[in-house]
Amino acid sequence: MARGRPRKTDPEAALQDIVRVFWEKGFEGASLSDLTAASGMAKPGLYAAFGDKQAMYAKALTHYFNGISGSPLADLVNSSDPLRDVLRRYFVSIVETARDPTTPSGCFVVNSLIESGSMPAALVALSREFDRRRRDAFRTRLRAAQQAGELAPGTDADALADFFSSQVLALAVMVRADTEFDAVMRTIDVALSALPGRPAPDRPD
Repeated sequence: MARGRPRKTDPEAALQDIVRVFWEKGFEGASLSDLTAASGMAKPGLYAAFGDKQAMYAKALTHYFNGISGSPLADLVNSSDPLRDVLRRYFVSIVETARDPTTPSGCFVVNSLIESGSMPAALVALSREFDRRRRDAFRTRLRAAQQAGELAPGTDADALADFFSSQVLALAVMVRADTEFDAVMRTIDVALSALPGRPAPDRPD
């Protein structure tokens, strides 16, 4: 019987499969056999399309940050909704993505930060860069809220940005550790309680 034509793999679809492998198993845990099996590409084709394992991981992490993380971050920065609502929506999106049964557990960026001790320096730097960008998104939104009068003039928006950015890491780790959903949501409520309200106007005498 004649052999069929070789199967061609869409690089975009293959990259999404590579993302899942690294997201689930990490840089050290993912083998080339895992990556070829998931992508449907033989090793030479995989290298030709994406480079070596380190380059593949960098492309996968970048794809994740710009794709799955990109839309919630854009909403965080650009939404005209009240600050508290925007922050809650962002945190809930982190939890929902981390708990989605169709995807690996946790946040890929957070997982990468946790694994940074065993990764090449360039990948550690990339992971920290994406974490910094997320922190900057919080900083931009909080500064805008302060200028709009949603926060008291003396509020330290940068310190709040650091705090809320750190909550993303905490939430992702909690979900990965299979913490009860109600406990995760209570953590969001407590985090938002750190948000200083707008000062009440002076009452006339």
